[in-house]
Amino acid sequence: MVLLREEILKDVISEVFETMFFMDVAFEECQGAGRAFEYESETRLENNEGCLVVAMRIGEKFARMISANFMGIDEARTKDVDEDELVDCLRELSNMVAGGCHAHAGDSDWKLGIPRAWTTASGHGDATGEVFHLCFTFSGEPAGSAALRYLPG
Repeated sequence: MVLLREEILKDVISEVFETMFFMDVAFEECQGAGRAFEYESETRLENNEGCLVVAMRIGEKFARMISANFMGIDEARTKDVDEDELVDCLRELSNMVAGGCHAHAGDSDWKLGIPRAWTTASGHGDATGEVFHLCFTFSGEPAGSAALRYLPG
């Protein structure tokens, strides 16, 4: 039972990037399976019927920019964002997007899980049960993608 639509995920992602990271993203059609990005994060929404996985893939340059913005570091100093800070920021991004999706689901049976983040080189990602996939850009450049997956219980 997937209650979320693509438009809701777009709205949630836009709101999170605008209010928490001070960035405006635009959405575009994904080409094939989408572009490969260096980082991935996910948060699960679970209930007794299954699991919704909100997964985000982010390019390193954009990940550094949003991390710097989130932590109040000047964007010119994105190299000052260390790997642990970057991964923590991506966990928080995933958590906020999944939390926004949870608010739109309108079903209190869904429980928000603990966010995870990793480099895509580590191979943790999985497209099993993918419902839809969105790609987004920042300043006309590919910045990342988001996917919603449903895993039946």
